[in-house]
Amino acid sequence: MNAIFDKIKNRSAYTSEIAESPSESTSEEIVIVKPIEEDAFIPVEVKPLAITSNTQTAFETLIDKEIETMLQFNIRKGKKIASEIGSLVETKKLSHKIVLHEMLRDAIHPVTPKSINYINQYRDKLNARVVLFRIKIVRQFTLIAIISALLTSLGYVIIESDIFTDKYVFTETALFIINQLYVVATAFLGAMLYFFPKLLKQIDNSTLTAHKIPFYWMAILLGSISAIILIHTKVFAPYLIDDTLLHNLFIAAACGFVADILYGNIQAIAQL
Repeated sequence: MNAIFDKIKNRSAYTSEIAESPSESTSEEIVIVKPIEEDAFIPVEVKPLAITSNTQTAFETLIDKEIETMLQFNIRKGKKIASEIGSLVETKKLSHKIVLHEMLRDAIHPVTPKSINYINQYRDKLNARVVLFRIKIVRQFTLIAIISALLTSLGYVIIESDIFTDKYVFTETALFIINQLYVVATAFLGAMLYFFPKLLKQIDNSTLTAHKIPFYWMAILLGSISAIILIHTKVFAPYLIDDTLLHNLFIAAACGFVADILYGNIQAIAQL
């Protein structure tokens, strides 16, 4: 009986009374887990930035720049600005800016923001006037005009005047070469007399752009070649004065005018 009683006494119901208290048991470290933020692992440089109300699209930025360019052009030229334009200058709405842009385009036509910007890059530091010799085509036109004038003057003196008749004797080959140079130089000089003022006018009005420069060279070549042919054939000789320098220059200038019209129309059709 005593053995059975000892077994029952050693069961859990009795052992719980003599078990070590919680304070005497080995203490366990309590770890507090901090909640992970949603964007903790997103690198700082790729986190989305807050969108401000002042951001502009590329289109709106371009509209603002062209509006400012056209307004500055009107002020520089002393042109009158309509009251409707003035009321829209401070607008912030894109729809109003588009209307303002169209009104300014109509007001300065045939000038465009592109042509204004092209000419403005050749202005002086004060942005007051255009320095002509900064423009490459002006330097080239000036050089061609000077060389043509010198060769024309030399040819006129040798061929059509009697200054060197008694002093120098030229062979037929030399006279032929001098005469050809005289005709070619006169043709280019006549073309320059037409196209140079046209170029200067476009610069002054800010209507010249880079894509118009090839047109000038093609028109000058077409006009000069036509003038050389007409001068040699003397088609208009019976209807004009004698075959002199003035006659040749007139033919060359007329050919330049015709070439300007023809090539200008071809260029306009090509851009359709």
